[in-house]
Amino acid sequence: MSIKYEIHGIKNAKGDGKEQKYVHLFAHEAQSDHALEDDIQANCSLTKADVRAAFSALRDHMVRALASGSRFHLPGVGYFSLSVGLDAPDDLPDDKMRADYIRLRNIRFRPERSLLSEVVSGVSFERAGFSSRSRQYTEEQLLSLLRHYFATHTCLTRRILQRVAGLRESAAKKWLQHLTATGVLQKDGASNAPVYLWRG
Repeated sequence: MSIKYEIHGIKNAKGDGKEQKYVHLFAHEAQSDHALEDDIQANCSLTKADVRAAFSALRDHMVRALASGSRFHLPGVGYFSLSVGLDAPDDLPDDKMRADYIRLRNIRFRPERSLLSEVVSGVSFERAGFSSRSRQYTEEQLLSLLRHYFATHTCLTRRILQRVAGLRESAAKKWLQHLTATGVLQKDGASNAPVYLWRG
């Protein structure tokens, strides 16, 4: 199955006035634990209980290895290691640095070449027929859309604005905050489920 993608651009990303392009993939949901157990049981002699026990033991071993400063190798998959950072004042001399300034940031993963090669040979991409980005509006364009909406509706919610305007949640929230602050909309209802009335 092809992985859907779209191309985005960030203007002046490197400060040179040029637009930097990048690929946004629409990743599928991760397989559930139960589905993974079912798949493994169907393809080898392990039962689902065996799979759960193996995963639990593997996790415990990984925690011990990483917490002791070792890399953890999962055969056929790759290597896991710690990513750390230093939270200390910039002007602090090296001889004053203490261990409690070191913070665990993340766990890095480096796949084995064989795993990467198999994924490369099996992956394919297809441009998505939809977009994850919010539509771009001037204030007057959005007001025109809202006038049309309120001609037949009495109130608006954030979800409805997302749907009718093609906005992402964050963009819809920003527009609602702005239009409420400027008096175009009036916020009403419960704080956890507000509705917006037209006052334009």
